[in-house]
Amino acid sequence: MKLITCILFFCSIFSFGQMKLVGKVNNSVDVEGVHVFNKTYHKYTITNNKGEFSILVRVNDTIVFSGIQFQLKELVVTPEVLNKQPLLVLLDEKVNELDVVYIKPTLSGDLFKDVQQIKTKQQVTAKTLGLPNAHVIHPSQAERRLYTAKSSSVDALINAISGRTKMLKKMAGYVKKTNLENSVVSSFSQIMMDDFKIPEDKLFDFLYYASSDELFSQIVKTNSNIIIYDFIKAKSKTYLALQNIKE
Repeated sequence: MKLITCILFFCSIFSFGQMKLVGKVNNSVDVEGVHVFNKTYHKYTITNNKGEFSILVRVNDTIVFSGIQFQLKELVVTPEVLNKQPLLVLLDEKVNELDVVYIKPTLSGDLFKDVQQIKTKQQVTAKTLGLPNAHVIHPSQAERRLYTAKSSSVDALINAISGRTKMLKKMAGYVKKTNLENSVVSSFSQIMMDDFKIPEDKLFDFLYYASSDELFSQIVKTNSNIIIYDFIKAKSKTYLALQNIKE
C-alpha cells in the first residue's frame, strides 16, 4: 500500500503544471503539416488540414512552429497564453531574396563584343602559383574514409563483411553531410525504407529535404527516437507527394 502511495505521489509531482495547449495556425497558404515542437518539454505534434493542433505544455515552455514555406516562430507559454485558448498563431511566409547583381560595363546586346569588354582577374590557385602537385584533385571526406576502409587487407576484409565499404562507396557520391544528418541515417535508414517507403537511392535526397526545415536540428538534438520518428514520418509524406512516389 505504501509503495502504491509513493508511486502516485511522484506521478502527481511529475505531471504538476502540465496542461494541454490548443490552437490554430493561420495563413493564406496551406497550413496542414506545420510542425509544433515544445523544445523545453520535448513534446511534438503537427497541425491537421485545418491548421489545428494540441500539445502538452507548462508555463515558461518554448513552443516552436516550423514549416518549409514559413519563417520559424517561437512562442513562450505564459499564463495569459493558456487563458486565451484556443490560441491563434500567425505565421509569416518565407521569402527567398536574391542579392542584387550589377553588370558593368553597359552591355550592347552583342554577346561576342560584350565578352571582350568584360575584364576579369586571374584566379589565384595552386596551379597559377606554380606549386608542386597542383594538378592533383583532393579527395572528399567520404572518399578519404573509403580509402581508409580499404587501406589494409584486414580492414578491407572486415569492412567488406560488415557492409561498411559498400556504405562508404555510396557516401562518396553525395555532398558532405553534417553529424546530425549522419546520425539520423545510421539510426533510421531501415525505418525510412520499411515504414515510410523511401527508396534506398533516395535516402540522402530525402534527408536533405527534411534537414532544410529549421526545426530539424532541434528535433534530432532531443535524442528522442519517438519525436524523431514522428518528425521524419511527417516529412516523408510531403516528400513522397512532391516526388510523385506512391506510398
